[in-house]
Amino acid sequence: MKNMDLKGVMVILILAGLLFSCQIGDKELGADLLPTGDNVILKRDTVFEIQAYPITASPIITSENYNPNRILLLGALYDTITGSSRAEVITQFNPNLKFIDGPNMQIDSLMLFLYIQDLKGARDQEFTIRVYELTHRIYMDSIYQSDFDPRGKYNPVPLVEKSFIPEEGSVVDFLIEDQDFRDKFLALAEDTSLFKEDSIFKDYFNGLYIEAESSAPEGTMAKIHLANPYSLLSMKYANDSTEIDSTAGPDFKWVQFSIDQYYCQKINVFEHDFSGTHLAGIINDKEKSSPYCYVQGMTGVNTRLSFSNLEEWMERVPVAISYASLVLEVVPEEESGILYDDLPVRLMLGTILEDGTYEPVYDHYVLSANNEEARFGGFKKAVSKGLFSDTTFVYRFNVTLHFQSMVDGLKKENDFILQVNDPKINPDISKLWGNLPDNKKRIRLEVAYLKL
Repeated sequence: MKNMDLKGVMVILILAGLLFSCQIGDKELGADLLPTGDNVILKRDTVFEIQAYPITASPIITSENYNPNRILLLGALYDTITGSSRAEVITQFNPNLKFIDGPNMQIDSLMLFLYIQDLKGARDQEFTIRVYELTHRIYMDSIYQSDFDPRGKYNPVPLVEKSFIPEEGSVVDFLIEDQDFRDKFLALAEDTSLFKEDSIFKDYFNGLYIEAESSAPEGTMAKIHLANPYSLLSMKYANDSTEIDSTAGPDFKWVQFSIDQYYCQKINVFEHDFSGTHLAGIINDKEKSSPYCYVQGMTGVNTRLSFSNLEEWMERVPVAISYASLVLEVVPEEESGILYDDLPVRLMLGTILEDGTYEPVYDHYVLSANNEEARFGGFKKAVSKGLFSDTTFVYRFNVTLHFQSMVDGLKKENDFILQVNDPKINPDISKLWGNLPDNKKRIRLEVAYLKL
């Protein structure tokens, strides 16, 4: 070997010796600065002993919340995971002071317009909407929930029925030719005080009940915007008013009856049927074992969670939790039958209180108050383990503050609920890995803490 080669090897060996002789382990770093017995070591645990099972979601408030951009669901979806999910709509329409009264009234046309903002499910097959007259009064100052029962509260004979190929961002028009409904307007020709007083008008015209279905096997769900200016009831009419007619025949005028967010009550009704699905045999039964958990919008399915050995883990107190994250991994789409693109964008984690109501966990409250709600998590996130590994998806929640409060005895509820973040407008489904011990991807709580 040449002298230059020997010198190079010697330099490398000397440098390596110096490097290893000066290396300090993570646990030793800064230890010489602490008093004897005060070594602080950050520990990490993964808690797998979590009881999780699907439950029927509780009804939610779906009546008007004065949001001009509010969307309501209309239609039905069918799948092998959760069965049938249906959404119906109940709404009112407003009087119009611009209506000109007069005898000998005629109606040329009476039209209902609905604005479809978005669609879920089939888009290339016929979608049928039926509109009925509501026969029971609903009130703007009342609260209605998703389990409102419309049976017996509307005339079972449709005012109008229409089948069409649905399109996003479109307005659907319905020509109402039902003579009994038209006669209600004609009867007001000489007594139009009803058009001047909102409450009297809605005692007379209670509103509309709307249902829909698709010819497609998977169904279609339309997202309709009733407060949109394009959604309204419009009437073309003529009468012998005091105005001088400019034509030999009837002088027809148009009058619109709006459906806004301030004076029109709107209710979304949700119905679910799990018959014939695997879910039907395990839902609401914590003793049943399943490799999966489910979460569905529209008050379909939620997952209930509790930590089986939490009290045993909390015996390690006092501890200071540095980080706590609840991790829920999504079942791959080839096994679940749910495309990743169709998963809910965000889930929400809450606690179940003694009265059965839910409230978001403590971290959500604190982070929202500081305009940092996104840090709470719950978003659908892609996970890639390398170029040659399949990408999977996960929902992860930051629950550090909440679990510290549990350790400190300030939060005693060990009962959690997992649901879709926006169930009123979201029919999406997520299929997650459950808590079976032989599954490394099962639900888990990752914790980093200091033992004080």
